[in-house]
Amino acid sequence: MKKVIILKYINDIVLCCAYCFFMNLHNGHKMIPINDEESLKKENISINDFINDFDKGFQNIKKLKEKIENEIEVINSTYDKVNNEASKFFELKHEKLIKEEKDMKEKLQIEVTKIKSKLEENLTNIKELIKNYERIKKGINILNKNKEENEKMKIIRNLTYVSKINKCQKGMDATINTFMKNIKLNFIEDNIKYEEYYFNGLPIPNDIQINDVKSNSFNISWKIDDFNLLNIDKKKINYIIEIRKEKKMNNLNLFMKEII
Repeated sequence: MKKVIILKYINDIVLCCAYCFFMNLHNGHKMIPINDEESLKKENISINDFINDFDKGFQNIKKLKEKIENEIEVINSTYDKVNNEASKFFELKHEKLIKEEKDMKEKLQIEVTKIKSKLEENLTNIKELIKNYERIKKGINILNKNKEENEKMKIIRNLTYVSKINKCQKGMDATINTFMKNIKLNFIEDNIKYEEYYFNGLPIPNDIQINDVKSNSFNISWKIDDFNLLNIDKKKINYIIEIRKEKKMNNLNLFMKEII
């Protein structure tokens, strides 16, 4: 009958070691036959102990399996909870971003529409002035070519054209001196930057003050609004003071010009 061998390590005990049993290769391994009850008792070795340890190992591994299954349930539950919370968080954040985008674009549209409407109004006015100028010039040219018209009618027509010219000229002068502005638009750091600038007209002095009036001198001061003038050097703008006597009153008129 084949014997079952119990191998005793220096620090542990196993049931069998094939190398030691068949080839005797492991030095220091102590061989005890399974039927040597006296040696087994002397070494305090029992097959039941192995079976009990085996059963305990099974119970421990089973408990570990249950722990792992429980931990999987925990992480699944936590995942569902956190996943829903994250979805809700970004849903609210997305709604907030959509509202911010809508408000930003609405403001952009309002600002651009406001500027464009004024520019288009000025453009329409200028086109009308150009048409008036062309009509007047055409009439004057026709009048100059008409040699047969009597002198009296020519004078009347000339006076009529002079009136039209004056009216058109005043309109052109007023338009040329009109402040016209635009805005520079830049998207910087999640925001739209608006920068207004004037491309036509010159700043008109306001809050004019006259002090220390004497027979031959006086002090005059005024304020100028801080305008962003395009391609105009503010330091090259000079103001001319002109005193006129009208209806026995001294009226002070202030003019300005750009020094080129």
